[in-house]
Amino acid sequence: MAGAGDRSDAVEMVRAAADLHEVVSEYVSLKKSGARWRGLCPFHSEKTPSFYVDPEKQLYYCFGCSSGGDVFKFLMLYEKLDFPEALKSLAGRYNISLPQARGGETSERQKVVAVNREALTFFREQLARATGEKARRYLESRGIDREGAERFLLGYAPDGWSGLKDHLGRVSGQAREQREALAVVAGLLAHKEETGRTYDRFRDRVIFPIVNLADEVIGFGGRVLGDGEPKYLNSPETAAFSKGENLYGLPFAKEGIRREGHAVLVEGYMDAIALQAAGVGQAVATLGTGFTSGHVRLLKRFTDQVVVNFDPDAAGRQATRRSLETLLENGFEVRVVSLPKGKDPDRYIRDEGVGKYRERLAEALPYVEYLAREVGGRVDLGQARGKVQALNEILPFLARMDNPVRRASHVELLATVFGIEDRIVLQELKEAVRERRKSVGERVAAAAGGPRLLSEAEAGLVRAVMDDAAVRAELLPEVGETDMPTGRAAEIVRAVRRLSERGEEVTYPRVGQEIGDEAREVLTRIAALPHPPATLEAGRGCLSTLRATIFTRQMTDIQKRLEQSGSAAEINELLRRKLALKRQIEALRGVSAS
Repeated sequence: MAGAGDRSDAVEMVRAAADLHEVVSEYVSLKKSGARWRGLCPFHSEKTPSFYVDPEKQLYYCFGCSSGGDVFKFLMLYEKLDFPEALKSLAGRYNISLPQARGGETSERQKVVAVNREALTFFREQLARATGEKARRYLESRGIDREGAERFLLGYAPDGWSGLKDHLGRVSGQAREQREALAVVAGLLAHKEETGRTYDRFRDRVIFPIVNLADEVIGFGGRVLGDGEPKYLNSPETAAFSKGENLYGLPFAKEGIRREGHAVLVEGYMDAIALQAAGVGQAVATLGTGFTSGHVRLLKRFTDQVVVNFDPDAAGRQATRRSLETLLENGFEVRVVSLPKGKDPDRYIRDEGVGKYRERLAEALPYVEYLAREVGGRVDLGQARGKVQALNEILPFLARMDNPVRRASHVELLATVFGIEDRIVLQELKEAVRERRKSVGERVAAAAGGPRLLSEAEAGLVRAVMDDAAVRAELLPEVGETDMPTGRAAEIVRAVRRLSERGEEVTYPRVGQEIGDEAREVLTRIAALPHPPATLEAGRGCLSTLRATIFTRQMTDIQKRLEQSGSAAEINELLRRKLALKRQIEALRGVSAS
């Protein structure tokens, strides 16, 4: 397009060319609503969309926070730009030439972006030259070819003290001093304390440019080649760059996120690049800092669903938990991918291929189930106190959820994973989830201190073999040693079987003489509770429920093994067994419901 004659003409040309809906759609997920478009407001937290874009009037307005204006106002608020910066960004987007500003001062942010752009040119040139051979070999060893390096603008900082400094200093006099000072502010150069002289801050490192959604180079990350420390070095906080407000790879991933409906959140540059290069285009990475509300605002532009895939080590698990807290508090739907020990996403794709990774992605666990399994691997769920400890670790995460239906839906999952069959504990869990409490109450602690109550199915089966001789004769042969989840229920049924085989009378006092103190207390409690007469149908229904519970726990164990397995043959066998168990559970539940 031809250049504009003066500044006011240029503003109007940009305003006329800019499509507000097109611009806003890069930041906010919009859906058609009559003649307008609607989405979640990017300027305040909300769960119900109140942000509207009117394509005809080329205006936006939020009925929640009263923010509104034209395309310039939107970009200024969202990208935190002043008007000249917003004008320049839109002019570049629509190929409109702007006249040079007269008498205007360039902001520090613009200056940092400009010197970063010059540094990027230098780093990319160095990667292509003979000096960059070591860096190219490293990238190739990580599965990144020349095309991949070009796509992600990768570069190399040579192993010297003044390569970039000399490149930036190719001007004379005061301009050279000013550029050197600016490079220090941008974190490209550093001062030597003893002499005050400057030197290259990035040395012998693969360079990862950090680009924002306006395609500006706002900072850099550098990965050392060799054994130097720190392994990764980032640009400092500047007028253009904040780690808590940016995600690596988002400009490359935004279309993939829109297409797939979710983002994959990983820890490092290489993980994001490896996934995107392999076709998992919705991957983004944090920048060496915890997940923040700034990251939430960025992702909210494109999706409210995130799959977290941090490293499987202890630090990665802790980072996952911290990320979940922030995401849950902001209404995200979260799932978690677990990879085998010692394999981050980059390594897993290189070893197993992107097809296997996509399978892991498809099987990502809802966050509550992931946390439940992770906690269950650390505490003794065989003891009531262990269940209480596990619940108290999970409940704070559930309490962060606003949606009561979604909170309640997790009760059955927790009961299954933690093996909660005690009616007191289960009722307390339901109440805690409903009331958004962060711990279970005193009733559970009291129950944890004494003998465990039986589940309804266990108690029903005990009553069936205790109360009716005809039912007992039919049902006992069907009850196997592995059908009773708890030791006390099994102890009672074994005593009933022994008495029956000896032809002795089966009564509550007589069975009580055959069992231990804790099982006797449970049996006495069962006898004291009101219940309908025993029937063979009810007894078989209880037995089917118990078997389904055991099979469900076996499926949980298989899932844990699937998350840690690396062998294709083992994975196929585990999946076969999981499917078989699922069919058995469905058949048993059909019996118990009939």
